[in-house]
Amino acid sequence: MSLPPFVVLLFKSALRVTAAVLGVLLLLGVALLVITTMPAQSHRGPLPALSEAEQALAARLQAHVTRIGSQEHNVRHPEALDAAAHYLEAELASYGYEVQRQEFDAAGTKVRNLQVTVPSQTAPGQRVIVVGGHYDSAPGTPGANDNASGTAAVLELARSLKTLGEVARSDVMFVLYTNEEPPYFHTPLMGSQVHAKALKAQGVPVTAMLSLETMGYYSEEKGSQKYPSPLLRALYPSEGNFISFIATPQDLGFLRRVVRSFRTHAAFPSQGLAAPRFVEGIDYSDHASYIDQGYPALMVTDTAPLRYPHYHTRRDTPDKLDYERLARVVTGLQHVIQELAQ
Repeated sequence: MSLPPFVVLLFKSALRVTAAVLGVLLLLGVALLVITTMPAQSHRGPLPALSEAEQALAARLQAHVTRIGSQEHNVRHPEALDAAAHYLEAELASYGYEVQRQEFDAAGTKVRNLQVTVPSQTAPGQRVIVVGGHYDSAPGTPGANDNASGTAAVLELARSLKTLGEVARSDVMFVLYTNEEPPYFHTPLMGSQVHAKALKAQGVPVTAMLSLETMGYYSEEKGSQKYPSPLLRALYPSEGNFISFIATPQDLGFLRRVVRSFRTHAAFPSQGLAAPRFVEGIDYSDHASYIDQGYPALMVTDTAPLRYPHYHTRRDTPDKLDYERLARVVTGLQHVIQELAQ
């Protein structure tokens, strides 16, 4: 029995629609795999014993965080912010650096970014890697994890990589920013915005930027790690025991290079994601300022509010951090920066 012509047409139309929907779903699935699948294998299982060097690093990280992140320090508390800046300057100077101040006015308060540079001795000024983190705290919090942890990591990387210029083909710039937190977040008075715009205006050839942001909290409990969407929750671990590398799709190649390097050198769990900026958390740090200027940039983070229960509260104190795990991450980042520079 033949079907009426209109039924045949409806059937063919339904097939075409179904094929189109399946095609779109397939493309979305492929795209999702591309932005979430990272090279090499993330570490699994027990962590190896800390080396003596890592134990010493963990102790120094804890000392830095305790010094910086024990009281609120921001433009609402300018004396504490200035004291933190003085501590950072003194530390960097003790490593043998000449510290550059980038001063600017924020609603009547003079604030400053701090910068030191390891110049390449073979190709000075031809390529620049920026490694940065903000040292101010959010209103109402001492900011031990957010972001004294990232600040301490920048200090220790500057210490360990002081002689990198002897073999590097890139200059490496270590920067500590002010005014990342509200009310200046994503405004022209955000410290990293000031810095990134100045580099662009000077034509500085930045080839990579790593923002070290809220890096010190880890948990082995199931459900301790949250995600902004069910799709990501299905693809990533439920335990908040890893360090994450976050970028936008335009910097996927850079992200994959960094993750591969970290996994090659660090026996520590890691995850990577390249997602559009409208996804919650993707541009929640200083790397966004460099993305705005067209520079390759990513964030290194424990995922902050998606994991850390004391985020932006007065309970964000130095006793909440895991300094041994932070030391493992910093050691891995040291190798990453060495490879990027060479």
